Amino acid sequence: MNRLAFASLVAGAAALVSCGKPPGSTGATTPGAAAGQPAPDGKLHDGPPLVTPGEHMQYALSLRGIELATYDLSIGDLTDLGGKKAVVVQGHAKSIGIASMVASIDDRFTSWVDAATGHPLRFQTDEFASGSSTDIEHAVIEFAARDGDQIPVSFHVNDAATSPDSQKASQPVAWDYNAFLVALRGWEGPPGSKLELEVFRSRWMWHVEVTIEGQEQLVTRLGDFPALRIAGRTYKLDRKGARAASSEERQFTMWISDDDGRVPLQISATTDYGALDMAITDYQPGNGARLRP
Repeated sequence: MNRLAFASLVAGAAALVSCGKPPGSTGATTPGAAAGQPAPDGKLHDGPPLVTPGEHMQYALSLRGIELATYDLSIGDLTDLGGKKAVVVQGHAKSIGIASMVASIDDRFTSWVDAATGHPLRFQTDEFASGSSTDIEHAVIEFAARDGDQIPVSFHVNDAATSPDSQKASQPVAWDYNAFLVALRGWEGPPGSKLELEVFRSRWMWHVEVTIEGQEQLVTRLGDFPALRIAGRTYKLDRKGARAASSEERQFTMWISDDDGRVPLQISATTDYGALDMAITDYQPGNGARLRP
């Protein structure tokens, strides 16, 4: 497996984890019961995100049972961004062990999420360029500067001049994957409920569909938890918002703890290289009050 393929696996799985309060073991509840007022099928709840400043989670990324990388999720303090209160959500993907000999992954993904609505305001990615362990690709998505259906996108390598661009969005709210998955924790509905959204992974936007399949018990390194199982499918979009010509559909399954914590516990997908899993391995509590009670 070359560096590009490995990086794609890491980034693809990393794009599907979020963060929250520690999972509890008090038994199953109605899906999304902790999220406040229910959102109708096909929509996400608008309101403060389900996060606590200071939280930290770690996930292990495994391919065919062999651990390749870790993915850390951290919630920062509230800050001001363009006159709005925002909470910073940062992800960090890093290759470990023998996988580091194949490809050095040390990538960061930072989101500024509106503390009032849960919608993204800005998304920044800092990743090693393909085939390089020194050159860093920087991308910034300025959701707050959206003009009609156009979202500003900038991209540069190292300290080179920024290349301005824009992405056409067909929906009133576009997401980055940190903000999307924080919002997904508050989604509720009966089995069969669906969402169709547009989500940035880096400087490119993806069409994402998710469906609530039901409840089951999930075994993790942190214990056994009632979990909500969600099936997903996704494909890449071009700058005009149409399906990219070279994009293949990707399918995945994720489990979110079905309790007050609403914590993403595991992501699983079938790839050309075998079964890929991202599973929770550690949790550290936050140091303040949850933004949404």
